[in-house]
Amino acid sequence: MQVIVTWLCAALGLSALIPGAAAENACPPNALGVSRTAEIDTTGGPWFGSPRGDKDFLAPGEVVLTFDDGPTPRYSRTILAALAAHCTKATFFMLGEMAAEHPSLVKEIATLGHTIGTHTWSHPNLKRLSEEQARAQIESAFTVIEKAAEQPIAPFFRYPYLSENESAVAHLQSRNVAQFAIDIDSFDWRTRSPQSVIARVMAGLERRGRGIILFHDIHGSTAGAMPQLLGMLKEKGFRIVHLRPKASIQTLAEYQAPPAKAATHEARPRTRWSVRRAAQRVTNR
Repeated sequence: MQVIVTWLCAALGLSALIPGAAAENACPPNALGVSRTAEIDTTGGPWFGSPRGDKDFLAPGEVVLTFDDGPTPRYSRTILAALAAHCTKATFFMLGEMAAEHPSLVKEIATLGHTIGTHTWSHPNLKRLSEEQARAQIESAFTVIEKAAEQPIAPFFRYPYLSENESAVAHLQSRNVAQFAIDIDSFDWRTRSPQSVIARVMAGLERRGRGIILFHDIHGSTAGAMPQLLGMLKEKGFRIVHLRPKASIQTLAEYQAPPAKAATHEARPRTRWSVRRAAQRVTNR
């Protein structure tokens, strides 16, 4: 995989991603890049994104790119290539079961320098689970995804369906895990059209002027939109903020195995992608 990444970077002129290349040749002049890296102190489980997050966390024009529900080889790698072409970084909120199915892809994303957070084991609505079931969903994902990454991951978490409950919030606060909402929804799960995704994101940025953007790296519309969208962000003067944690998550030994099937799976909307047997495991948030 390193050979493929190296070849891609060379073809795109991204020499700094090739071991030993000069830093000053890292990115082409029209690349979006990263304007700043924000080190997040997750002590106490702070919120980021609307409506609970600090409204001044991002300055006008600043954007955070986030991707939920993956990874999946068909689309995640296309998105990674688009990000690499612009020398920019994102945060991936992964599902534990997807990481377990594609551990090499998790490691690849981590090696490329993107931030990895979690999105539960199998994407249930935590409001419908018992306190222990919800805790197992959260903690098993951290354990399995960190194992796949083969390096520490961020104590960053996003709720499925953006639906939190009091016990889950309290648990994450006690574990010093940052909780992420969103500011702008790409609605990529509603459309097959990359242009529709681009239009929704740019309209949201025009209204808000900044924000945490929600995408999903399980949809063709997202993968198709990303090259043009990143170029438009650069053209319009938006600046990417890369989120990194001050400290990594400390996984819990008692949650080494996935939670029981009966406690984790529920019916949810089907999404179209090539791995049909995984279709019931992915969703629109």
